[in-house]
Amino acid sequence: MYTKDKTGIVMVGRAMEILDYLAGKDKPVGISEMAKDLSLPKATVFRLLNSLEEWNAVECSENEGYQLGCFLIKLGRSASKDLHLIDICKPYMDRIMKEVDENVNLAIEYENAMLSIYSTYSNSSVLSIKTIPISPMYCSAIGKAALAYYDDEKLAAYFKRQDLRKRTAKTIITREAFEKEREWIRESGLAYDDEEYEEGLFCMATPLFNAEGAVVACISVSGGYGRMMAKKEKVAEVLRQAKEFIEIYTESMDRFEL
Repeated sequence: MYTKDKTGIVMVGRAMEILDYLAGKDKPVGISEMAKDLSLPKATVFRLLNSLEEWNAVECSENEGYQLGCFLIKLGRSASKDLHLIDICKPYMDRIMKEVDENVNLAIEYENAMLSIYSTYSNSSVLSIKTIPISPMYCSAIGKAALAYYDDEKLAAYFKRQDLRKRTAKTIITREAFEKEREWIRESGLAYDDEEYEEGLFCMATPLFNAEGAVVACISVSGGYGRMMAKKEKVAEVLRQAKEFIEIYTESMDRFEL
């Protein structure tokens, strides 16, 4: 027989089970269906839902059933604010590095450039290139991943700057040339640096968005041209996978602050 304290612990556990169950549903669920799926008495489910509803943790839609409530959004935002962007991205970046054996970089926009705030380096290649702390936006994959989401006015202002120079024969330095690439970046979610910053270097990057569609940061993978071209599809796959998981956290973030 449970003591009062143990009973309370059990009921908290069951309440969490209900919340987790509703999180996996895309429409309201009735008490009978919920009780059956969770193997709980209908009376128990009813009592727990009433308690959760008092806290706005669940909402009851008339004649439809229960769904998650707005109180959980508040909790989620508070939890995400306590997480540091680097702490969130680090395990995914480490995993990318192990899977593709190339350097992985996390950067934020800073004064019309990209500032590297964390990097994971591959140890297997002597030719592995160390990431520079500041990257130009127009000729780096990690910069173009952010630049592609500028509005037209901001993009035009950026390309009016006088210090955009061709670093290699492939470097794009005009708005017209970039706009041809911009649409593809937005459609694919990936940006390339095809020897535009430095000959012999190939880089791929993806932006990380918040819930408002603003770019919070960008992640890139870079390495020697030949190696990267041989695993281009694999790099694209792991970047997209990491992006999907990381954006669970960044969706409630504002622009990263130093």
